[in-house]
Amino acid sequence: MSFLDDVRIAARALARRPGFLFVTTLTLGVGIAANAVMFGVVDQLLLQPPPHVADADGLRRVYYDWGGVREPTPAGAYPMVTALRRNVPAAEVAGLLGVDEFTLGSGADARAIQVQMVTGNFFQLLGVPPTLGRTFVPGDDRAPQGERVAVVSDGFWRREMGQALDVLGRVLMINGETFQVIGVTPRGFSGVDRERVDAWVPVSSMAAQQYGARWHDTPNWYGIRAIARIRAGASAGVAAEQATVAVRNEIATWDRPVDESPPRVVLASIIGARHPSGVSGEGKVSIWLLGVSAIVLLIACANVANLLLARTLERRTEIAVRMALGIGRGRLARMLFVEASLLALTGAAFAIGLSLAAARFVQSVLMPGIVWNDTVLDARVFGVTLLAATACILLAGMAPALQGLATPVVQGLKASSAQTAGSRGHVRHALLALQAALSVVLLVGAGLFIQSLQKVVSRDVGVDLDHALLVTADLQRAGFSRPQVEDVYRTTQERLRGTPGIVSAAIVRQTIPTMRGSGMSIMPQGVSERSRQWPSAYYSVVPSDYFATIGTTIIRGRPFTESEERVPSRVMIVNKLLADGYWPGQDPIGQCARLGSDSVCTAVVGVVGNAMLFRMVQDDRALLYIPPSHPAFGNRPPAGVVARAHGDPTALIGTIRREIQSIVPNMPFVRVEAFSERVAEQLRPWRLGSTMFIVFGGVALLIAAIGLYSVMAYTVSQRTREIGVRMALGAQAGNVVRLIVGESGATIAAGLAAGLLIAFWGGRWIAPMLYETSPRDPLVFIVASGVLAAAAIVASIVPARRTTRVDPAIALRAE
Repeated sequence: MSFLDDVRIAARALARRPGFLFVTTLTLGVGIAANAVMFGVVDQLLLQPPPHVADADGLRRVYYDWGGVREPTPAGAYPMVTALRRNVPAAEVAGLLGVDEFTLGSGADARAIQVQMVTGNFFQLLGVPPTLGRTFVPGDDRAPQGERVAVVSDGFWRREMGQALDVLGRVLMINGETFQVIGVTPRGFSGVDRERVDAWVPVSSMAAQQYGARWHDTPNWYGIRAIARIRAGASAGVAAEQATVAVRNEIATWDRPVDESPPRVVLASIIGARHPSGVSGEGKVSIWLLGVSAIVLLIACANVANLLLARTLERRTEIAVRMALGIGRGRLARMLFVEASLLALTGAAFAIGLSLAAARFVQSVLMPGIVWNDTVLDARVFGVTLLAATACILLAGMAPALQGLATPVVQGLKASSAQTAGSRGHVRHALLALQAALSVVLLVGAGLFIQSLQKVVSRDVGVDLDHALLVTADLQRAGFSRPQVEDVYRTTQERLRGTPGIVSAAIVRQTIPTMRGSGMSIMPQGVSERSRQWPSAYYSVVPSDYFATIGTTIIRGRPFTESEERVPSRVMIVNKLLADGYWPGQDPIGQCARLGSDSVCTAVVGVVGNAMLFRMVQDDRALLYIPPSHPAFGNRPPAGVVARAHGDPTALIGTIRREIQSIVPNMPFVRVEAFSERVAEQLRPWRLGSTMFIVFGGVALLIAAIGLYSVMAYTVSQRTREIGVRMALGAQAGNVVRLIVGESGATIAAGLAAGLLIAFWGGRWIAPMLYETSPRDPLVFIVASGVLAAAAIVASIVPARRTTRVDPAIALRAE
């Protein structure tokens, strides 16, 4: 017989058992899909370089290690990047800024686009060719004022320009300046970071507008990053040493003092999630989830092994008959191998379809800010999927099948189903215990992440995230004069106050929570040494109703008065952290301090609770607030308007944007954002961990329940005669159910105990990703145990009760 005959025989054998085929395919498919999805995520986050980049192994990100407790940072001053480009023979260096939201067009047609400013050699360094036109050349980027040209992304070209082939030469108005389109990048290219970019422009084309005329030769801003390509014949170590010397020599020429020791340059992987100090938060969670998905696959394999073991025991007599008829063991082994392979292919096919949907969910819903490759399952992920399916089936299925082939023919012909069931019962129960143990580990992990997420969300951050809105527009970058900026923001405040659903609105200057911060030195009166503890504090210029609008509580003293807003007044409100640091054990109300270069003291009139500035957690910063009338620092341009909504602020965003966008004809794009949306990215690691642990924990629980049900149904069916005898002798149905459930309960209890020990021991590894949650929280362990126990009881009772309904006379005749 040929191989195709074996395939047909195996297909008919599986078709005769549709229930077995369905359960096996479902179990395999879910377990393998979980691994495929998470491998795809980790592959793109941590293993694959940016798309379309040539020779990515030679590329490095430049980090500056300033020493101390700070992590290495990629942000540097432009003169530092210039020094690297000129004085590092072992590498070619390009500079880039982070992706920023700019305004395209103006007035009612204004919309936001994501723009990245790069040096003229950026595309040449990466080796990325254009699909249309050309990319930048060094001549496009000449300080202090370069060419206003733009390279647009493939997505922007398709979305905004209708894939027009005559796109070259078209003009885009970006932040009020005209840029000529000179090229289009390949599809899927998003620079060196996995974030959406609509257009690239030379640094020198916009830097003067953004950072002032001296942007290129003064260390006044630290927003630019650098990437390097190691030259042929050179090493990364030599390049790092040359770069360190170049940067330190540059810093030594600066007139302004540097508070810290000169940095050491670190050259790290071009893959952004691989930070020099470790993998990023999302990368860490993804690696953990990859391990969790492997546990799910192991549970699935244990379940399939149990099902195949039961099926092999059922077929023991069939195998013996075939061997008695002269079919060799090698031939039978091949038939069993083909059948197992068909199961593997069926499970893999189902897993691929499930993976396509699940991967999009993980990528678009749980990690929306990351640009993913168009192909969710590439050849590598597909290969891992197929390999996992094959390994799972062969390891789980062929071992018991070959064990059946090793049984002597006579013994196989004489064996009853009850005998065969009993002979392998300890193996099935061991596999069940393994499933229970691994399932409870995942359930504990889900509970810990859920508790962490709840504690982060419920944390008092000093800002009412559920009701506060922020309205901003790049008016100064769009060419508006100071009086025009004041007038636009004043009109914005008035229109917000007149919008139904808005309770209050206040103009804020300088520091804005989650957006920007400005600092100044503070010197308490008569205490010159204490200022060393707090060399500076962030400050904001706010009106009297700011605190009520944004939801920050005044815990001592009072807010500003309307008179203090209009009449020059040296008063300030400080947060509790600043008050406790400068005046410990004293009443801060009435205390006085000199701010910045002001020679006159500013008095404290109120103390507010600590409010977040940039992050929801680990963001303890000294903050002070002064009124717009402050003689030394009050005269600052408006930076935004905060508003408080009566209900859900996101429902008002569209209405507010349309209203504000029409204030003046040349209005740049108006950003209207709920504070809850602004912090959503910070919650992503916990949300990703809790969601995926819930999913994987639920899948593991479902697989374990299916496995327990299947094994119990098989075991009970093999004990039909025994049960009939018991019932004929007077045993009640309840007694029989308790007997069967008790036997399965002992197995589950053993697995549960082992799983709790594993979770207790392994909790230390997950502890760094939790927030204010013990990895050994007793409540989480109790709930996880209860959920698993409840599922096990239900899965055991159903087949047990069904068997007790069989007539004892029929049961006694059963074999």
